Amino acid sequence: MVALHLIRHGQASFGADDYDRLSALGIAQGRVVGRQLGARLGVADIVAVSGSLNRHRDTAAACLEAMGRGGTALSIDPDLNEYDPADVVACHRPDLADAAALRAELATAPDPRRAYQALFAEAVARWMGGQHDADYAECWPVFRNRVLAGLARAAQLGNTVLVFTSGGPIMAAVQAVLGLDDAGARQVHWALVNGGVTKLLASSKAVGRVGTGWSLSSLNEQAGLDGPDGLLTYR
Repeated sequence: MVALHLIRHGQASFGADDYDRLSALGIAQGRVVGRQLGARLGVADIVAVSGSLNRHRDTAAACLEAMGRGGTALSIDPDLNEYDPADVVACHRPDLADAAALRAELATAPDPRRAYQALFAEAVARWMGGQHDADYAECWPVFRNRVLAGLARAAQLGNTVLVFTSGGPIMAAVQAVLGLDDAGARQVHWALVNGGVTKLLASSKAVGRVGTGWSLSSLNEQAGLDGPDGLLTYR
């Protein structure tokens, strides 16, 4: 049996020119996750795989150091990267393709984060809807297939694999394992917290393809993040 621990990256820099950078809170979240996983896994042999984005690799570094596994080799697989949220939003609202225009619109909202989430939910629904696939640099079916291919490769690397990735890939994985429709998959997506851990189990005969022979052991674990320290974030 192979266990994949899918770890969503810590909080990135929402609203900044460079989103792909962990905030101080994001680094702290990575360390909390590392302490929790270290206590759970003990001295078990682990393999660590990450998407190529900075927020993936930096979450991995903070997590592995807190586990006492700072010397663990980190394999990089771009197929575990997130979809491009800027492209998804721009195809839905071409007038917001420029980052400055998006920031200006959100600045007029009483709650910019809530306003962005509402806009983003509409944009993702359009992206996943199948009516406009040609509009996107990477449409939903292509994204889903490349993520599942990356996870299948990760599952062949060892019996206990830590996968540092984003919410979109975790959504795609859970959908494939549970057989959810796209609307159900999006509900999973919006519930995922920064630093949350989702555990998938795969039989040794099923590791080459995500789906049949896989099961969901846990979803969006938040131990250590949901206390009074303000570590629980969604974006």
